[in-house]
This record gives sequence, structure tokens and C-alpha cells, in this order.
Amino acid sequence: MKIQIRHAMKIIWPSILSSLLLLLSSATATADPTTISPALLDILRAAPTAVDYPRDDAVWISKDMSIIIDPSGTYTVNEHKLLKILNERGMAAAQWTIPYDTACETLTINCARTLLDGKAYPIDPQQVRESAIYPGINWYDTMVVKRFPLPAVAVGAVLEVDTTLHRLTPRVPGAFSTRLYLQQRYPMREAHWQISSPARMPLTIRFSGQKLPPVQHVLDGERHCYDWTIPQASALRIDELDAPGVEELTPTALITSLTDWQPVVRWYEGISAGKDTLTDVLRQVALTRTHDCTTTVERITVLHKVVRELPYIASEMGDLSDIPHAAIEVAQHNYGDCKDKATLLRALLQAVGISSDYVLVRTTNRGKLDHQQYGPDEFNHVLLVAYTSQRDYYLDATIADAPADALPPGVDGAEGLIIHGKGTLVSLPASAAVDNSLDARINITVKTDYSATGKVTLTLTGINAMLQRGSLARLPIDRYRDALQDYLATRLGPDIAVNAVTVNNLHAPEYPLRITADFSSPTYLQPADDKLAGRLSSFAYLPNQYRAIKTRNFPFLLPEASSLSEETTIALPNTLIITRLPTPIKFHSAIGDYADKISARGSTISYSCRWSRKRGVFSPKMLESFSQWSGVLAQEGRNQLQFYLRAK
Repeated sequence: MKIQIRHAMKIIWPSILSSLLLLLSSATATADPTTISPALLDILRAAPTAVDYPRDDAVWISKDMSIIIDPSGTYTVNEHKLLKILNERGMAAAQWTIPYDTACETLTINCARTLLDGKAYPIDPQQVRESAIYPGINWYDTMVVKRFPLPAVAVGAVLEVDTTLHRLTPRVPGAFSTRLYLQQRYPMREAHWQISSPARMPLTIRFSGQKLPPVQHVLDGERHCYDWTIPQASALRIDELDAPGVEELTPTALITSLTDWQPVVRWYEGISAGKDTLTDVLRQVALTRTHDCTTTVERITVLHKVVRELPYIASEMGDLSDIPHAAIEVAQHNYGDCKDKATLLRALLQAVGISSDYVLVRTTNRGKLDHQQYGPDEFNHVLLVAYTSQRDYYLDATIADAPADALPPGVDGAEGLIIHGKGTLVSLPASAAVDNSLDARINITVKTDYSATGKVTLTLTGINAMLQRGSLARLPIDRYRDALQDYLATRLGPDIAVNAVTVNNLHAPEYPLRITADFSSPTYLQPADDKLAGRLSSFAYLPNQYRAIKTRNFPFLLPEASSLSEETTIALPNTLIITRLPTPIKFHSAIGDYADKISARGSTISYSCRWSRKRGVFSPKMLESFSQWSGVLAQEGRNQLQFYLRAK
């Protein structure tokens, strides 16, 4: 919802505290760092204490940000912060880190000091360190982090830090857009924002996630000035299971000078121009690899595999978070991030006559794409859409575990912007439950001493396979058994030991992942009063983490649909009689469906289970249904799927 901007002849600061802090901020660069002004002393005396915030380790007395935007789209950000330490845990905040990109940004620390008992303790300039975020990776050697410890830190101390960051080159020339997150890890006593833009660059400011603060706007003929204050903001706590990502739940100011997506398209076309140039080397690679292919789909599949198997190394800061490297550079360096891999794949596809466009994507963990927040900040991922006479193919070669015909977690079902013409917003294909499947086949033989041996075969597809591949692909073969021991033992029964594991198609994501394991248990059947008890295997089992939850504040997020089928056969000694089996159940809800069958014939127990789960964001009102669903998967009310026997 767009805010109503109030116009005034001049800016009227919302509080005396804001005006004092702005004065303090402007004076920090020139003031004696060991001197505390009377105005600041008054603020410190009135600062809150641990009694006011018993759940928190620290509190922002104030956070003040000003952004001055130039006509070119470059900008300067000044931040002045006062953070009070409330307990010993809060003292960790004295270790300050600020990342930035030296290729397109400058960072100045105007003031950094600790205020305690009426005295100021400035940082030692010799302790300010600057180090590479990606040491040894020459593409990203401009990405650095500035670190410094604030001195004399104690409970009750106030940390004061004032910084200026200057963006030297615009992202979108002549434009500005950003998201400002208005809630933090620590509560804020008061926070104030001020943005100044050229007269020809009016801003649209919208808020999400909380009551809208009043925004004051002044146009003096040469500059727009917008400012707002948020008093008494609580700490951001997202401690509920399956909640959406932080960016979806954080109160946010959405700011842009753009009025449609076309400038974003032109911007990305500009920074990617020529990067996909097809060299002789790349043409030869593409033609050689696809020599035996007879269809367009085969060519896409082969070239996608060439690119996805390159190591993934990424930068999410500064210009390097936007600008792809040239395709030939990616091939020569043998690594890249999403946009680098997309560029290399684009060049290789071009060599075999397949056209494509970039697609900027907002991954699902970042929350919904705001269709009116025009600007590159809305996107955090890049892939390709390839065009064929049969259909369009969305291709993500970022991770090695995702085949050409499937999108990885976070991208599956996300929204994106096709970089072509005026730009087209699209919803990427979302996989169905049957596409992300787990099929489990278990055979168990129980011996006369009540021990057991067995074999389990798991077949995984889609995102289920991608996630399991990711956990195994970097392990040596002799570590597979250890890696799968807990996962299998939890689901197969009591005292299970995995003896041997075979993994097929681990590095071939075009095919289902198949895991076969031999296992044994010395005490598969255990005494239960005058009977014996065993437990059916269940790969549908999940701990019921919602059992004790009575209320919920945030929505539930199920990022992808999935399905399971299970068949278990237990062969018992003919010296035993089955006296009781769990009762089969069915369950249907907006979240998913579950059904099982349990039967006995002679000395053999057969158990089958089917369940499917939907994807989506479900309201907190769904808590009861979620709890019931989790209870079914935890086998509550059926004694953990136990069956009972006695000797003949």
C-alpha cells in the first residue's frame, strides 16, 4: 500500500532526540573523541536499562541514517548509532564488522568509541583491520571487511559508531532504489531516516510489515527531502518453526525512483553486454560436447551439465553482485556464481543455435517479489530462459545437484524478470509433489533370538534428491555409512546398525538417486510385559515439533511440495503369533494427505504408507491443522507404530 506523503513548508523533526542526534552525527568527524557533549550526556542519562528490556542483550538508543542521492544515481549514506550493552552476552556487539566493495564504494569511520561512566574511550586506529572476504580468489579481491573492537566494554556501556559510505558508481544510472529494514536484532528506542534526492528524481516510498509511520516531504525547488521516525521498535524475533525468511517478515521501507521495469532491463542488458561473446574455444567446446546429440533437449541437457559441474563461488556485495564475468573467463577460471554460470551457458547455447535471455530471480527464501518495487534490489539470483520450438526452458546451472529439467530449492516456484524488451515478470515452474518423491522399500527378517537383518532401498527424485546429494556428494565413499546411520536408524526401528551402503547416480542428477543399505538389530523385538513388541519402519516419521505450541504469530512456509511412498515387509519366526497391529489411519488437510495400510498374513507383516505435502504459505490460523498433520507423521496415538506378539 502506498503511503500518503505529507507536504510541509519545512521539516519538523518528530522528536527532540532526533534533532540532537543529527547534530551529534554531523559533529563527530571533527569533535575531540574523548569529549562527550552536554547534549549527549543528557541522552545517556535518560538511556534505558536492563529493567526496561529484560529479554534483550542490548538496545539501540538510537539509529540514524541519512542518504543523499546524486543526479547520476550515486549516493552517500551516513549512519550514526548508539547501542547500550545490557548484559554480558551483549558485550559481543563490541566486535564491529562492516563489509564493502573497494571497487565501487568508500567507507569512512568518522567516530567509534565506548561511552562509560561519563568518559569516552575511542578506538585505537591501529586496531582497525581490513581484510579480504574471499582471500586468494582474484575475481573478488576488492570485497573487504573492516573490523575493529570497541574498547573498555562493560555492562552498561554505550557504543557510539558513526560511518559514511559513498557509492562511487550508480547501479541503475540516474535512478535509485533500495529496501531499508526497519527492525533489528536488538530493540530500538528510536530510529530516524532521512533521504534527499534531486528534484527530477522524486521517490515512491511504501512500507510493509507494520503500522505506517508518517513521512514528511519537502521540495525546495532543487531537492526532495523525506524523513520519518519509528519510536520504540521491538527486537526482531523469528523463533517459530517453518516461518518465512527474515526478509519477508521484517518491517521494510520500499523506496524507488523508477516507475516500471524497463530501466532495470536496460541496466542489466548494459552490464552483461558482450559477456556472452562466443569465442572459438567456447564454440569448439559446445560442438564437441553435443556431437552425438540429436535433439534440442539433448543439447540443452549436455551443455547444462558442462556448466553446473563448475565449482560455485559467489559474491553478494558491490558491483560484483551484479556484473557477470565474460563467458570465456568463467571457463578459464573454472568457477563462478549464478550469473557467471548463466553467462557461460548462454554462450554455449548460442554455439548450437539456441537463443536465451537472462532471468533475474527473487528466491523464495527472500519472500514475495514486490511488483511495484522497481529496481535491481528485488532480485538475488540469475538464471536463463532458453527458447525452443516446443517450449521455453528455465535453466539454473548454479548447483551441481540440479538437472536441467528441474529448478533447485528456493528457485522452484519463485518469481523473476525476463531481461528482454520492457521486461516480463514470470512465475517460474513449481514442481508437484510427485516430482519431489521418496520411495522406500524395506525387507526385514527377524530371527528366533529376536535379532533382525534387513535391506532398505531408497529412491529419491527432484528436490528430495538434490538435498540428499548435497549432503553426500563431497564425502568419500567410506563415509557414506556414517553419514546415513542416524537418518536410517531413526526410521527403521530400535537398535539399528547400518552395515553397508551403496549409492547410485550420486553425480548424475538426471536420474533418480538410489541408496541401498544393509542393516541389523540385535534386539529388534523387545519384551513388553508378557508379550514381545516391535516397531514398524516409517520413513513418513517426523518429530511432532508442534505438539506443545498453542499460539502462532507468523505464517507457515512449506517451500516445496513433496511425496512419499513406503512398502515394508517383516518376516517373523513361525514360533510367534501376532496379537495386535496398529490401526490404519487416513488424514486430509490443506497441508497434505496421509494414508497407510497394515496387514498380517501368516508370519509376515506388511505395511504401506502414502503421503503428499503441498507447497505454500499458510496462515497462523492453520496451527491446529499443522499440529494434527505433524502428529500423524509422528505416529502419535498409535504407540509409535508398535506391533505385539507372543510365543506359540
